[in-house]
Amino acid sequence: MDVLDNPKYTYLVGKQPFYYKIWKTLFYYYSKTVFTFYTPLKVHGRENIPDSSFIFCSNHNSHMDVALLSAAAQKSFNHFGMMAAKDYWFDSWTRRTLINTVMNLIPIDRKINGVSQFSIKDTIKLCKSFMNYKQRSLIFFPEGTRGTPGKILPFKKGAARFSLDLKTPILPAVIHGSHKAWPRGNFLMRPTPIAVYILEPIYPDSFMENDNPSEDDLRLASKKMISALEQAITKKATELYEK
Repeated sequence: MDVLDNPKYTYLVGKQPFYYKIWKTLFYYYSKTVFTFYTPLKVHGRENIPDSSFIFCSNHNSHMDVALLSAAAQKSFNHFGMMAAKDYWFDSWTRRTLINTVMNLIPIDRKINGVSQFSIKDTIKLCKSFMNYKQRSLIFFPEGTRGTPGKILPFKKGAARFSLDLKTPILPAVIHGSHKAWPRGNFLMRPTPIAVYILEPIYPDSFMENDNPSEDDLRLASKKMISALEQAITKKATELYEK
Protein backbone atom coordinates (compact mmCIF):
# COMPACT_ATOMS: atom_id res chain seq x y z
CA MET A 1 0.00 0.00 0.00
CA ASP A 2 1.24 3.47 -0.88
CA VAL A 3 1.84 5.50 2.27
CA LEU A 4 -0.48 8.26 0.97
CA ASP A 5 -3.34 5.73 0.87
CA ASN A 6 -2.76 4.46 4.41
CA PRO A 7 -5.77 5.40 6.63
CA LYS A 8 -3.38 6.24 9.49
CA TYR A 9 -2.02 9.23 7.59
CA THR A 10 -4.93 10.49 5.48
CA TYR A 11 -5.30 13.59 7.71
CA LEU A 12 -1.93 14.73 6.31
CA VAL A 13 -3.11 14.49 2.71
CA GLY A 14 -5.28 17.36 1.53
CA LYS A 15 -8.18 18.70 3.55
CA GLN A 16 -8.39 17.45 7.14
CA PRO A 17 -11.47 15.94 8.78
CA PHE A 18 -13.57 18.57 10.56
CA TYR A 19 -12.99 17.14 14.06
CA TYR A 20 -9.20 17.52 13.64
CA LYS A 21 -9.39 20.96 12.05
CA ILE A 22 -11.79 22.54 14.56
CA TRP A 23 -9.73 21.61 17.65
CA LYS A 24 -6.52 22.93 16.10
CA THR A 25 -8.27 26.17 15.22
CA LEU A 26 -9.75 26.57 18.71
CA PHE A 27 -6.38 25.83 20.36
CA TYR A 28 -4.71 28.39 18.09
CA TYR A 29 -7.09 31.15 19.16
CA TYR A 30 -6.76 30.12 22.80
CA SER A 31 -2.98 30.45 22.42
CA LYS A 32 -3.32 33.85 20.77
CA THR A 33 -5.43 35.02 23.71
CA VAL A 34 -2.74 33.83 26.14
CA PHE A 35 -0.02 35.53 24.06
CA THR A 36 -1.98 38.77 24.02
CA PHE A 37 -3.01 39.14 27.66
CA TYR A 38 -1.03 36.73 29.87
CA THR A 39 2.37 36.20 28.28
CA PRO A 40 2.42 39.12 25.80
CA LEU A 41 4.18 38.16 22.59
CA LYS A 42 6.14 40.61 20.44
CA VAL A 43 7.26 39.44 16.98
CA HIS A 44 10.15 40.91 15.00
CA GLY A 45 10.87 40.14 11.35
CA ARG A 46 7.52 38.94 10.00
CA GLU A 47 8.57 40.44 6.67
CA ASN A 48 11.06 37.54 6.38
CA ILE A 49 8.30 34.90 6.17
CA PRO A 50 8.26 33.41 2.62
CA ASP A 51 5.05 33.40 0.60
CA SER A 52 5.56 29.67 -0.04
CA SER A 53 5.98 26.69 2.30
CA PHE A 54 8.97 26.75 4.65
CA ILE A 55 10.64 24.85 7.48
CA PHE A 56 10.50 26.88 10.70
CA CYS A 57 13.59 26.24 12.86
CA SER A 58 14.28 27.78 16.27
CA ASN A 59 15.89 27.28 19.64
CA HIS A 60 13.78 25.21 22.04
CA ASN A 61 13.42 25.98 25.75
CA SER A 62 9.74 25.38 26.57
CA HIS A 63 6.68 23.28 25.77
CA MET A 64 4.99 26.43 24.48
CA ASP A 65 7.49 26.97 21.63
CA VAL A 66 5.39 25.33 18.91
CA ALA A 67 2.42 27.53 19.79
CA LEU A 68 4.69 30.59 19.83
CA LEU A 69 6.02 29.91 16.33
CA SER A 70 2.49 29.37 15.03
CA ALA A 71 1.31 32.64 16.57
CA ALA A 72 4.42 34.47 15.33
CA ALA A 73 3.67 33.39 11.76
CA GLN A 74 -0.02 34.22 12.23
CA LYS A 75 -0.95 30.77 10.93
CA SER A 76 -3.09 28.26 12.81
CA PHE A 77 -1.94 24.82 13.98
CA ASN A 78 -3.66 23.38 10.89
CA HIS A 79 -0.84 24.96 8.89
CA PHE A 80 2.14 23.27 10.58
CA GLY A 81 3.43 19.71 10.75
CA MET A 82 6.06 18.18 13.00
CA MET A 83 8.10 15.00 12.89
CA ALA A 84 7.19 12.37 15.49
CA ALA A 85 8.45 8.85 16.24
CA LYS A 86 6.27 6.39 14.35
CA ASP A 87 6.59 3.56 16.87
CA TYR A 88 5.38 5.72 19.77
CA TRP A 89 2.83 8.13 18.27
CA PHE A 90 1.36 6.16 15.38
CA ASP A 91 1.27 2.53 16.46
CA SER A 92 -1.20 3.45 19.19
CA TRP A 93 -4.67 4.53 17.95
CA THR A 94 -5.32 6.47 21.17
CA ARG A 95 -2.08 8.49 21.04
CA ARG A 96 -2.40 9.10 17.31
CA THR A 97 -5.98 10.35 17.57
CA LEU A 98 -5.58 12.51 20.68
CA ILE A 99 -2.38 14.30 19.71
CA ASN A 100 -3.56 15.00 16.18
CA THR A 101 -6.52 16.97 17.48
CA VAL A 102 -4.07 19.79 18.27
CA MET A 103 -1.00 19.00 16.13
CA ASN A 104 -0.17 17.52 12.72
CA LEU A 105 2.37 14.79 13.43
CA ILE A 106 4.28 13.26 10.52
CA PRO A 107 5.77 9.80 11.19
CA ILE A 108 9.53 9.35 11.12
CA ASP A 109 11.44 6.20 11.94
CA ARG A 110 13.72 5.66 14.88
CA LYS A 111 15.54 2.36 14.51
CA ILE A 112 14.61 -0.37 16.98
CA ASN A 113 17.48 -2.82 17.56
CA GLY A 114 19.13 -1.36 14.46
CA VAL A 115 16.14 -2.12 12.22
CA SER A 116 14.18 0.54 10.34
CA GLN A 117 10.42 0.25 10.60
CA PHE A 118 9.41 3.13 8.34
CA SER A 119 11.09 4.39 5.18
CA ILE A 120 12.50 7.92 5.15
CA LYS A 121 11.18 8.11 1.58
CA ASP A 122 7.67 7.63 2.94
CA THR A 123 8.24 10.41 5.48
CA ILE A 124 9.40 12.72 2.69
CA LYS A 125 6.39 11.74 0.57
CA LEU A 126 4.00 12.59 3.43
CA CYS A 127 5.80 15.91 4.01
CA LYS A 128 5.47 16.82 0.32
CA SER A 129 1.78 15.95 0.27
CA PHE A 130 1.16 17.86 3.50
CA MET A 131 2.99 20.97 2.28
CA ASN A 132 1.46 20.94 -1.20
CA TYR A 133 -1.99 21.56 0.27
CA LYS A 134 -2.42 25.33 0.75
CA GLN A 135 1.36 25.77 1.15
CA ARG A 136 1.56 24.34 4.64
CA SER A 137 4.88 24.26 6.51
CA LEU A 138 6.97 22.24 8.97
CA ILE A 139 8.48 23.00 12.38
CA PHE A 140 11.85 21.59 13.45
CA PHE A 141 13.83 22.13 16.62
CA PRO A 142 17.33 21.34 15.31
CA GLU A 143 18.83 21.00 18.80
CA GLY A 144 16.75 17.82 19.07
CA THR A 145 15.64 18.53 22.65
CA ARG A 146 14.91 21.40 25.01
CA GLY A 147 18.16 23.21 25.71
CA THR A 148 19.47 25.53 28.38
CA PRO A 149 18.35 29.16 27.84
CA GLY A 150 21.10 31.15 26.18
CA LYS A 151 23.17 28.08 25.28
CA ILE A 152 22.48 26.61 21.86
CA LEU A 153 23.19 22.89 21.57
CA PRO A 154 24.90 21.50 18.43
CA PHE A 155 22.32 21.21 15.64
CA LYS A 156 21.30 17.91 14.10
CA LYS A 157 21.28 17.75 10.29
CA GLY A 158 17.68 16.63 9.83
CA ALA A 159 16.18 20.04 9.08
CA ALA A 160 18.79 20.78 6.41
CA ARG A 161 18.37 17.40 4.73
CA PHE A 162 14.58 17.80 4.65
CA SER A 163 15.01 21.28 3.20
CA LEU A 164 17.22 19.92 0.42
CA ASP A 165 14.96 16.94 -0.34
CA LEU A 166 11.79 19.04 -0.26
CA LYS A 167 13.38 22.03 -2.06
CA THR A 168 11.93 24.24 0.67
CA PRO A 169 13.62 27.15 2.50
CA ILE A 170 14.47 27.09 6.19
CA LEU A 171 13.13 30.02 8.20
CA PRO A 172 15.32 30.57 11.29
CA ALA A 173 13.86 32.09 14.45
CA VAL A 174 14.94 32.81 18.00
CA ILE A 175 12.47 32.57 20.87
CA HIS A 176 13.35 34.69 23.91
CA GLY A 177 11.50 34.47 27.21
CA SER A 178 9.55 31.21 26.92
CA HIS A 179 11.90 29.62 29.46
CA LYS A 180 10.69 32.18 32.02
CA ALA A 181 7.03 31.99 31.04
CA TRP A 182 6.90 28.20 31.29
CA PRO A 183 10.06 26.83 32.96
CA ARG A 184 11.00 23.19 32.75
CA GLY A 185 9.22 21.23 35.49
CA ASN A 186 6.50 23.85 36.10
CA PHE A 187 2.86 22.89 35.59
CA LEU A 188 1.56 26.45 35.07
CA MET A 189 2.74 29.37 32.95
CA ARG A 190 3.89 32.68 34.41
CA PRO A 191 2.83 36.13 33.11
CA THR A 192 6.10 36.99 31.36
CA PRO A 193 6.72 38.91 28.09
CA ILE A 194 8.04 36.81 25.20
CA ALA A 195 9.68 37.81 21.92
CA VAL A 196 10.17 35.89 18.68
CA TYR A 197 12.77 37.11 16.20
CA ILE A 198 12.25 35.78 12.67
CA LEU A 199 15.50 35.87 10.69
CA GLU A 200 16.13 35.83 6.94
CA PRO A 201 15.27 32.53 5.21
CA ILE A 202 17.98 30.12 4.10
CA TYR A 203 17.41 28.66 0.63
CA PRO A 204 18.69 25.16 -0.22
CA ASP A 205 19.59 26.06 -3.83
CA SER A 206 22.47 28.22 -2.63
CA PHE A 207 24.17 25.13 -1.16
CA MET A 208 23.87 22.93 -4.28
CA GLU A 209 26.58 22.95 -6.94
CA ASN A 210 24.69 20.99 -9.62
CA ASP A 211 21.17 20.00 -10.63
CA ASN A 212 21.71 16.25 -10.20
CA PRO A 213 23.45 15.91 -6.83
CA SER A 214 24.88 12.63 -5.64
CA GLU A 215 24.35 11.39 -2.11
CA ASP A 216 27.79 12.76 -1.20
CA ASP A 217 26.80 16.14 -2.63
CA LEU A 218 23.64 16.16 -0.50
CA ARG A 219 25.58 15.24 2.65
CA LEU A 220 28.04 18.08 2.06
CA ALA A 221 25.27 20.57 1.28
CA SER A 222 23.37 19.45 4.37
CA LYS A 223 26.45 19.98 6.53
CA LYS A 224 27.02 23.49 5.14
CA MET A 225 23.37 24.43 5.44
CA ILE A 226 22.95 23.30 9.04
CA SER A 227 26.15 25.16 9.91
CA ALA A 228 24.72 28.37 8.42
CA LEU A 229 21.47 27.83 10.33
CA GLU A 230 23.25 27.17 13.61
CA GLN A 231 25.44 30.26 13.20
CA ALA A 232 22.43 32.51 12.47
CA ILE A 233 20.40 31.30 15.47
CA THR A 234 23.37 31.20 17.84
CA LYS A 235 24.45 34.73 16.91
CA LYS A 236 20.99 36.19 17.56
CA ALA A 237 20.42 34.16 20.74
CA THR A 238 23.81 35.27 22.11
CA GLU A 239 22.94 38.92 21.46
CA LEU A 240 19.61 38.58 23.28
CA TYR A 241 20.83 36.65 26.31
CA GLU A 242 23.88 38.86 26.83
CA LYS A 243 21.73 42.00 27.12
